[in-house]
Parts: sequence; C-alpha cells; structure tokens
Amino acid sequence: MTRTDIRLPRLAFRSGARILLLGVAALATGCASAQAPAAPAGQSPSASPQQSPARQSPSASTRSSPAASTRPGPAAGVRAQAARYLAIARPANHRLDVAVESFGDNRRHNLAKAVAALRSEASTERRFDRQLARIRFPAAITAIARALILANRSRIRLTRREAQSASLAELRSFTSRHKAADAAVEIPVKAIRKALGLPPPSNS
Repeated sequence: MTRTDIRLPRLAFRSGARILLLGVAALATGCASAQAPAAPAGQSPSASPQQSPARQSPSASTRSSPAASTRPGPAAGVRAQAARYLAIARPANHRLDVAVESFGDNRRHNLAKAVAALRSEASTERRFDRQLARIRFPAAITAIARALILANRSRIRLTRREAQSASLAELRSFTSRHKAADAAVEIPVKAIRKALGLPPPSNS
C-alpha cells in the first residue's frame, strides 16, 4: 500500500504491500567532535597555579550543576523528533491505505472512483508535507526532510495530472511514471528514518 513517506510501485496495489514511514550516527559524530576549550596562549594546563589540597575548593571537580545533570542529551532529542515524525506519518499512512486500495479496485473499470482516490492521495500527501515542515530538526535532518518534501511534491503534481485522465486507458498510462516518482521518494525516506533511529521501510 501507499505510505506517506514512501510509496510502492502501482503494480503492488493488489498485493497489499505496506511501507512504514524515517543518522543518529551523524549526530553522535558531531557531538563527539566537540573539543574542550584550549588553555590561553602561552599557558599550558600544567603551568596554572594550583591550590594545596588543604585549601582547594570542592567546586568544579566535585560538584555538578543540577541543570546540567537533568538537561536532555542529543539521543533524547532525536527520540522526541522520531516520535513527532511517526505521529504525523501513521494517520496519514492509514488514510493513504484506504485511498490506494480504492484506486487499485477501480483503476480498470471505474474512472470516477479511481480519480477520487487519486485526489485523496494528493490531499493527504500535501498535508503530510506541511506537518513535516513544521518539525524542528537539526540542520542535517532538516536537509533530508526538505529533500523528502520536494520529492513528494513532484509526486503530488504527477498524481494531480493523473487525476485529470479522461479515460481508464489514459489513467493506466501513468503507471511507469508513478513507479519512478515512488523510487525518488524512497531515497530521502530511508535517509530520514535512519537519521531518526527508525527502522528502514519494509514491505509487509
């Protein structure tokens, strides 16, 4: 079945195939690359004055800030973003399942119902794109999300042209182009799911 974040080729409609819409590794690499601040020029760490053990303050070495200990780390932020992504993808996927099943049932004998299903697909995908654009991802994931939105917009334009078909034969002539559009969307879908720590899309 069609999914918001990925669509199977149109020939898979009757098989009921399903795709679940999204690098934590990239974020972890960025965090690991952070360096401790260097000592001032001309002064090595060992050259700074030291207090005697009896007079040394327990401040920095023995105390930690309560705010720092409770501040969520990058992993927690990615999990929250993944949850937001799934929160918009799951209901959209359900609506698309219904629309795609209707299209598959009617594409060979009922033009009006097939066209209505296509319009429902396009409407759902546009709504998903708007919701995805509102999620505040880190810069690297934002770039992937934008690529997904652009690929999906291209597919939406194709779907709208398909919905203007004047005959069932014309409707079926879009099959190969839709397969190509599906493949274009699949690339950023896999990338954003990986970046959010989600399993890759799979047939079920």
